[in-house]
Order: sequence, then structure tokens, then C-alpha cells
Amino acid sequence: MSREIELKVPLTCEQFDRIEKILTKKEQLSSIKIRGLSHILKSDEYFSRYHTHEERIKNNELRVIRLRTENDGNGEKAFFCIKRKSIENGVEFNSEKETFVEDSDVLRAFFEASGFIKWFEKKKDAISVYATLSEKPDFEAHLELEKVNSLPYIEIEYTKEDLPADQVRASLEQILLALGVDPKKRDSRSWADILES
Repeated sequence: MSREIELKVPLTCEQFDRIEKILTKKEQLSSIKIRGLSHILKSDEYFSRYHTHEERIKNNELRVIRLRTENDGNGEKAFFCIKRKSIENGVEFNSEKETFVEDSDVLRAFFEASGFIKWFEKKKDAISVYATLSEKPDFEAHLELEKVNSLPYIEIEYTKEDLPADQVRASLEQILLALGVDPKKRDSRSWADILES
């Protein structure tokens, strides 16, 4: 089980293009350093025993039951994840358990045989980097500049449990500000809510 503190912010096309240039050209900004550029394609399939969000809440189903396939240029990998999510002051806190899946079709067949349905799917095309604050070199966050079902977003997360949540949130916001993104415009809705609206 791991803790994940995450912020996601919708972007304009202009913001997306500007940040993409910074990340792909590895431009060093005075307040942050970028490393580890990769291009990742992800497909997330979400499964449920229920047909509506209301039924899932009423029956206290896990927040996320997900099968993720991803390709980072080194071949496709698949992971099964169960996740519980909470929102505090617009910041997403996730508690998740994840495991590698050798053959994703076996898991899909298991879901079908167990009465689970695929209720939602998202496709993500992302540029992935690690961002470090110059004044806090020990603080490193994972950042993705992405198009999720064609919508431009930036997501930043911190998965270690070594710092208080308020301090993590403030540092994540500093990184976004350095990239010209207003963290107050963060979107705390789930991807299902965003894409179904």
C-alpha cells in the first residue's frame, strides 16, 4: 500500500504547447530541475459490479478497480490496481495496491466470469518527467503533461510518505507555478466525472 498525493490541472492548448517545449528541450528553469523524459501511452480500463456511480457508492465498492496497460517505448506492460481515494482541500490522496499482470486478457476473462463490467476507459498520451525544486533538492515529484481522451492536463504527484501532506501540497504547487500553471485551477474530480461531463 502506498500514499499518493496528486494535483491535476486542466490546461489551454497554448499552456500545453509551452510546457511541452520546456520539457522536451529540457530547459532548466531557475526554480526547478527536470530529468528523466519519457513518452508514455496508457490505457486504463475500470471495472465494477454496478452500472451506476450511485450503486457503487451505496454498496461501498472500492473507488477504483483498474487494469492499466502502458507502453513507454520498451514494450507493453499491464498492472492491476485497487485504489481508495479521498479529496482534502482540493488535493487528491490515494491509497493503492498494485501488481504486475502477465496476461491482461486472463484478468478481463476473470472480471467477465465474476459479473464485473467495464464501465469506463481512459486513454492517456503523456510526456513523463521528474521535477525537483532547486531550493529543496530532496523533494522530487513525478509530473505528466498529458492528453487524456484528447483533453490537455498536467498531473503532478508525490508518493513517498516522508513529509506532511501540507508540505507536499505546497511543494507541488511551487512546481506548477514555476511552469506557469495556476494550482488554484486544479480539478479534484475523478477522471470518470471529468470525461462523462
